[in-house]
Amino acid sequence: MKLLSKILIWFCISVLASKVTAENFSAKYRVSSKNLTIGELFWDLSKNDKTYKLNIELKSRGLLSSLFKFRGSYAVGGFLIDGAFIPHNYTQEWITKKKKRDVQITFEKNKVSSLLQQPGERELSRIRLDLLRNYTDPLTSFIKLLSGISESKTIDGRRIYILTLIEENKDKNIKTYGIKEYVNIWTDHKRNNLKRISIINKPNSFLPEAIYINFNGQVFKVLKD
Repeated sequence: MKLLSKILIWFCISVLASKVTAENFSAKYRVSSKNLTIGELFWDLSKNDKTYKLNIELKSRGLLSSLFKFRGSYAVGGFLIDGAFIPHNYTQEWITKKKKRDVQITFEKNKVSSLLQQPGERELSRIRLDLLRNYTDPLTSFIKLLSGISESKTIDGRRIYILTLIEENKDKNIKTYGIKEYVNIWTDHKRNNLKRISIINKPNSFLPEAIYINFNGQVFKVLKD
């Protein structure tokens, strides 16, 4: 009887292990602009054949941190369906000396089912959130790009846009993504501070070696430590 129990336990473990393959990726990055270190970023991704979870922590660092102190926490959990990343719940917390903002987005059936923010917005939404289809949070969009997808619809709580591949240098393993169909959710201006994102990745490596973000006229470098 004990032998039979051991065989059944071994069989169950073997079957589960064959169906769910867990992978974990973590890394630390240094964030700089104009050759000055301004922060550090910690990346922690876990995924298997069915689900994924990504947490990113960003905090100020360097000589300027005493003048401009900030901290950001970002997290998303979702499902992997036929190899596609499908988010379920995204949370974001951003804190500086003068303000604190929280964002929570819930997705259901490839739609935005709820968008909550603290403090709440005084303006009405300029778009119909319930009509958005196949939009994902910024973290999931980034994972999709790293997985080889060339275009991803994105909502971050304040704006919607599409990240799309515009240039690729295979010799240097660099992919550059532009922004299109940018719309501010709570304001009616067309200003787009995010211009492009370049990602450098080594062959057979999931996490990027470097990220260059062209934002508001500046280039922010995110380099792996």
